[in-house]
Amino acid sequence: MDAGVLSNATTLGQCQILLQIDKEDVALIAKRLEVSPAQILDDRATAPVVLLAVKPQSAPALFGELKPFLAPGQVVVSIMAGVTIGAVQSGLGHEAVVRVMPNTPAQIGLGMNVYYAAPAVSAAQLRGVEALLQASGQALAVASEDAIDAATAISGSGPAYVFFFAEHWMQAALKLGFTADQAEQLVQQTLTGATALWKHQRVPVATLREQVTSKGGTTAAALEHFQQRAIGQHLEEGIDRAYRRAKELGR
Repeated sequence: MDAGVLSNATTLGQCQILLQIDKEDVALIAKRLEVSPAQILDDRATAPVVLLAVKPQSAPALFGELKPFLAPGQVVVSIMAGVTIGAVQSGLGHEAVVRVMPNTPAQIGLGMNVYYAAPAVSAAQLRGVEALLQASGQALAVASEDAIDAATAISGSGPAYVFFFAEHWMQAALKLGFTADQAEQLVQQTLTGATALWKHQRVPVATLREQVTSKGGTTAAALEHFQQRAIGQHLEEGIDRAYRRAKELGR
């Protein structure tokens, strides 16, 4: 994204969203909303919810351009990874800030949005933010900003863990003689079905694992190998590394 243009992108429920985008994107959004690019830019100071959706390294330039347009009644929502609420408040001279860690399934309305609000955010502002987040999936409020870094490692990066596992799962299917299309269907539907069953049954995930695992059977053979290779331990250690990296980015 280009740091040179700020625009009000769309209206979602009662929340207008302010984004930093380039001129071509402004024109595209204006066309979709059937308004003029000038009208979009004029809305910068009236949007109740200002969403900062840029790469962290673009934050200083964004702060400098956005600061003159902010009004006291606006709430700033940041989805910039590793950029603390304090940094946003300092850069913008604005106290009402909410930090959010979303994930990519938000693109299809199945996102997991974890958020923490600064004390200056009012109840009314928070309701607007929650409505915005729930439009793209689920929203979870946490009690500390540190939990945002933890969520970065769990749900923010989480889809990549699933995709990594699925890649190797499909490779195993190919080696067993399935075509690429068949492997994809087998793995996708198994993941979808297993997750849906977990949500439907409302029992511990370990219980569901045990229900599939017969002593001396095929599932047990695979799980025993995973345990011998400490795959579970390595997964937990990898997630911890993601968390520590999120903390480093924040510094």
